[in-house]
Amino acid sequence: MKVTTGNVLQGVVKAVKTGAVNDEIDIELKGGLNVAAIVTCRSTEKLGLRPGREVLAMVKGVNVLLARDTDEYVFSSRNMLPGRVKAVKKGEVMASVAVELDNGDRLTSVCTADSIDEAGIVEGVRVQAAIKAPYLILAAKK
Repeated sequence: MKVTTGNVLQGVVKAVKTGAVNDEIDIELKGGLNVAAIVTCRSTEKLGLRPGREVLAMVKGVNVLLARDTDEYVFSSRNMLPGRVKAVKKGEVMASVAVELDNGDRLTSVCTADSIDEAGIVEGVRVQAAIKAPYLILAAKK
């Protein structure tokens, strides 16, 4: 499979909470990290999402928010993935930040260069990668 994002996480469906229009899919990643995705009921059926099903969870870099010094805060994002900044590539306007999650997976966040400076995002710092559940796109083998 070829996709236009490098943010592809492998996991296993742990639970499906069925809604009237959308379903909530809980996914366990390697190392015990968990993410939740919100997909349409039709997608749940089409992909055969059920506990035990292997899936890929994908997200565009612009939908990965990075936060530092979060211990005193609670976020509305269901997906708060801890990790360490491995690399920062900064242009005049935008920046790309590579994060190695605590489970060894990698994510890239794309944000403004100013926001990187203001948040003190530099190589080596600990961050939380926040991803809203509706931003995750799921894929499963046929």
